[in-house]
Amino acid sequence: MRLAPPTGPYPVGLSTFSHAVPSKTYGRSKVQSGEHALVMEEILYNVHYPCRMEPGRSTGFVPWLVRPLADTLVGFAKFTGIQAWVLWPLAYLYAQFLKLPFFPDAPLLDPVEALAAPGEPKDKHPKWPLVIFSHGLAGGRAMYSHFCAELASEGYIVLAVEHRDGTGPSVRIRSNGTFRTLHYLRVGDIVWGENIPDHPLPLRSEQLVFRSAEVHETFRTFSHLIRGISKDLVCETGGPAYDFSQWVDKVDINRLILAGHSFGASTTFTIIRNPPPSSYAPLPISHALLLDPWLDPVPSTPVKPSHKPQLAIINSEVATLMKDHFRRLRDTVVDWNEDEKNTPATLMTIVRARHGDFSDLSVLFPIRVRRGIKLAKVIRTLSLAFLRDTLYEELDKVPRRDSQVIEGKRSRRLTGKFAEMAPKFDPAAAGVAPLIATFKSLGLSESKAVEAARSPKNAAALKALIDQADLTTRNLDDKRASLIASLSISAAKLQDEAKLYAAGAIVDGRLKSAEQVSAAIKYLESHPPPVNDTQFGDACGVGIELTPGEVYAVFQSLLSVQPVEGWSALPNVINAAKAATKLRWASPLDVKNAADRVFTEKFGPRDTSKTKAKETKKASPAPAKSGDQPEVAEPAPERSVFEEGFLARLHKPGENPQIKPELRDRHLTTTGGKVFTRFPPEPNGFLHIGHSKAIFVDFGYAAHLNGHCYLRYDDTNPEAEEARYFESILETIRWLGFEPYRITYSSDYFSELYDLAVELIKRDKAYICHCTGEEINAHRGGETHAERTACAHRSRPISESLIEFQAMKDGQYHPGEAILRMKQDLADGNPQMWDLIAYRVLDAPHHRTGTKWRIYPTYDFTHCLVDSFENISHSLCTTEFITARQSYEWLCDALEVYKPRQSEFGRLNLQGTVTSKRKIQKLVKDKYVLDWDDPRLYTLVALRRRGVPPEAILAFVGSLGVSTATTNIQVPRFEQVVRQYLENSAPRLLMVLKPLKVVLENVPEDYVVMHLANRSVPFSRTLYIDADDFRIQDSKDYFRLAPGKTVGLFQGPHSITCISYKTDPSTGEVIELSCRLEDGSSGPVPPKPKAFIQWVAEHAPSGSPVRVDETRIFHPLFKSDNPAALDNFLSDVNADSPPNHFWCLRGALRDARSRTERALKEEENGEIPASREDVKDDTPRPSAEQLIGNECVRFQGLRVAYFSLDKDTKLGCLGDAKASPGPSPGDKIILNRIVTLKEDASKKTA
Repeated sequence: MRLAPPTGPYPVGLSTFSHAVPSKTYGRSKVQSGEHALVMEEILYNVHYPCRMEPGRSTGFVPWLVRPLADTLVGFAKFTGIQAWVLWPLAYLYAQFLKLPFFPDAPLLDPVEALAAPGEPKDKHPKWPLVIFSHGLAGGRAMYSHFCAELASEGYIVLAVEHRDGTGPSVRIRSNGTFRTLHYLRVGDIVWGENIPDHPLPLRSEQLVFRSAEVHETFRTFSHLIRGISKDLVCETGGPAYDFSQWVDKVDINRLILAGHSFGASTTFTIIRNPPPSSYAPLPISHALLLDPWLDPVPSTPVKPSHKPQLAIINSEVATLMKDHFRRLRDTVVDWNEDEKNTPATLMTIVRARHGDFSDLSVLFPIRVRRGIKLAKVIRTLSLAFLRDTLYEELDKVPRRDSQVIEGKRSRRLTGKFAEMAPKFDPAAAGVAPLIATFKSLGLSESKAVEAARSPKNAAALKALIDQADLTTRNLDDKRASLIASLSISAAKLQDEAKLYAAGAIVDGRLKSAEQVSAAIKYLESHPPPVNDTQFGDACGVGIELTPGEVYAVFQSLLSVQPVEGWSALPNVINAAKAATKLRWASPLDVKNAADRVFTEKFGPRDTSKTKAKETKKASPAPAKSGDQPEVAEPAPERSVFEEGFLARLHKPGENPQIKPELRDRHLTTTGGKVFTRFPPEPNGFLHIGHSKAIFVDFGYAAHLNGHCYLRYDDTNPEAEEARYFESILETIRWLGFEPYRITYSSDYFSELYDLAVELIKRDKAYICHCTGEEINAHRGGETHAERTACAHRSRPISESLIEFQAMKDGQYHPGEAILRMKQDLADGNPQMWDLIAYRVLDAPHHRTGTKWRIYPTYDFTHCLVDSFENISHSLCTTEFITARQSYEWLCDALEVYKPRQSEFGRLNLQGTVTSKRKIQKLVKDKYVLDWDDPRLYTLVALRRRGVPPEAILAFVGSLGVSTATTNIQVPRFEQVVRQYLENSAPRLLMVLKPLKVVLENVPEDYVVMHLANRSVPFSRTLYIDADDFRIQDSKDYFRLAPGKTVGLFQGPHSITCISYKTDPSTGEVIELSCRLEDGSSGPVPPKPKAFIQWVAEHAPSGSPVRVDETRIFHPLFKSDNPAALDNFLSDVNADSPPNHFWCLRGALRDARSRTERALKEEENGEIPASREDVKDDTPRPSAEQLIGNECVRFQGLRVAYFSLDKDTKLGCLGDAKASPGPSPGDKIILNRIVTLKEDASKKTA
């Protein structure tokens, strides 16, 4: 029986070194005999190293369990609580037969022989990197042999310290020429005396101090060995004849790697964040690797060390699921990343890993060895990638995700993997090419023309409008052509003459925006030709352009004539202003900023006004004495998210360093010292909730500092771009309330980028390479992470690269045959400096440049240079691009152009959903969802359709703050922010989802009360209550309506008592109640009821009730918190997620019942109703979504939920400003539930 051999290229040698030190006591802990527990007298450690193979030499018998075995058993028994005799058979088995595959005391492999590249000068003299490893509780120097050997086989010297602090099962300490044994120390073994240290784990705390000193002493003695001073060292395995001289100058002692598991990881963490013990110099730590750390013994008070190494934490699933522990780990990583730059910290979790899997235990037990080897491989791979500074590159190769927790019946766990990419649309299909050519002649770009041809129905409508209006000869630009395409889809019900009129208004420039086109369609639906131009212009905002100052003046005027109580009225004031003025056509962001400014001037900051209101409710102030002047404190200004944390620490324009001072001066002259940012999406997908944070940061930060933000489409990959994405991105940004300073494309700068690529070659900073992808990977070290080497093309003459680059441009190469690579630094540890690709050949037409270019720049080449062209002062992006910052700055400096400053913030992730384009495409294709805007999704178009206000999304993002830490938020927190916003903005309506008819028997037929309290709510003889508010069988804990029982009506004049009820003979369902109005006319008024229910009266003159055709109650689409990580994420789709549909009574009760039965049957069979199929087939493209739509109609159904009108709702009154209240022919009302209300306590008890 043997440990699995290491997998690296070098055989592994093993020696044990010891070193006696002057006796020193640490801490105040004592054992029962009264002796100090922590006394340092000797240092001992195993050395794992790459060794030289000698002929005939084989691996020796290296014991895994420390001798004497009896002492080790006593220690394990104390740690586990199991009697020693029970452990003896297993211990004897492993002690006698377990063989470690190492070569005891084999000669050290010379690093010059192993590491120096052929032809490299000897004076370069490479050295082996050094690792010091610290074991966990009940561990020892041999307990992590597999992990240490893996590192050694990859070219590391690993010192596995045997801690003499009572954390191992047993150690023998040489003291004054004799040995003493120290077994595992339990808390009960310690005597503290009178004063116990003020720490929740005093023994562990003192052991950490002791361990820190041991690690410092280990490094000191070993560094002496490397310098040639080895007189104090003893080789326990090799004896006096051991040749210590072979180690001299062979190990790099200027860069130290610390690693540890469990309590050993705590030891590492203690060392890196505290000053060294007295008499020791600071350790030159470059990397700290924490394997499943146990941080409880480490004081939680933050300590800011003067030097921070790079930090990686690899967690087991078990440790991640410990909420408090994980929270502390997360906060540690956040602090590490925020306090100092260029010292990134990373926290990873290995799914299914347990705490013991990081030690040899996972690969020794036969029943777990396969699983253990797999986990050990993952741990080894991640650890080596971290030590080689290639962690992020490695993570891109393995299935990974943010930590998500799934609650099970018996345990909590993590799950998930990736799914397949859906096939792409082929624009070369038969019959599509002529349509694309026609749409391009209209003025649409290539990609937009292709997208317009996707849907046969939409393509036919656009083709017909082009032919009718003869639009191919009008030389329209892309924007107006896009509006024509939107018109053709949205105006399907308009007469041809009305369509032509609207198209003419787009062509002549009267209609310039999507919202104006939407208003035009609504106007023409109710005002068919001939059209009054003046009225049309008024209805569609023709010629209206409001500045921020004009918007501010409108609100000032409104508040001067309209009584407003305070900040609670803000949403109503904004809605009223939009309805009564021209603010409908103003930027939503300008409207919000102006309203906030006016309210702040009138009522003070929002938080201050709330505080004052609370204080007023608590107590009225005592009247001031005559002559007293009350002191009035100035309210503290409300701090913005842009004035705190990450964003507050960003540099000012001009403070980003430049390679030449004149570059900064020219930049400041061009920008006037203003902040310039950009939002640079790739047009290959719809924006989702995570993008809202980037939009908020990019646009919001610039607006806060009176700067500007570009919307720049990063369109350098023509193979993946589609027209609908371009249109949707712009519309979504504007819906969120932001207006781009300018809309640009990376392709606008293709000529300038090409010229700079030529210049880069001339400066010998780029070269043409013909290597394949496999060859490039091999030169970068390959799977084994070997030494990086330059390819044969790197040294080619400049003139040759210039000729080859021109050949690439002229189409003489096919894709993959030639690329332009930047000549960076292959020796750098950052993969972003390993000669990145700058240009490649693509046989694909571009949506804007057509077939002009055969070569296209990469993101790595384009991004920083276009930022430079546009004089971006703050290049803000997410932390995935931290490593790209170095190449970003390198390229700008190499070309001596203005260099923007890249700053990275943490991305936003929402649990319980998927945002991957390919996964959503799969959901749509397989009809799990209606479309990309299905309200169960978390694309921004879906949230909009659901009715979520854009202001609520911005409030949600703003409430999270901006830092470098990735933000993982649960859906309930997002919904709570939406709920809070709607609470202050949505009107309240009485509503019943399942109407049950109630007839009041003791009032006249024409009985009606027109006004109740301050509300215009009619109360009549016939009412409707919710069917769930009635039971045939009463019970003591039930407080709503039942036969003979009394219940209150919310805001009704009196309570009612149920007298009798009627049922449907065929189904037995209750269909009508007879009740008595308890107004005193029929006897004594009963006591005040314990419960009040909602109701709706039937009173036709008042338009009551409003009967809803369909109410959609959506449920979460997925069952787990992280569906994207599952092998088959479709298996996680919640069968109950399709909306529950409720149809209100319309006409005959028989028809309503029939439709309800059909709906229930369809849900049971899992079929999609025909109505949903119609909606899906006729869903407008996102480019047709307008800034003002049905979703703007939101309300709170009292005691039910918040609702909005679905986009498929048809209401005549919404399109006709002069229409009187009431239904119109063809009306259809469809409601979507936005969010639920807070839990109703009265219904909870029912």
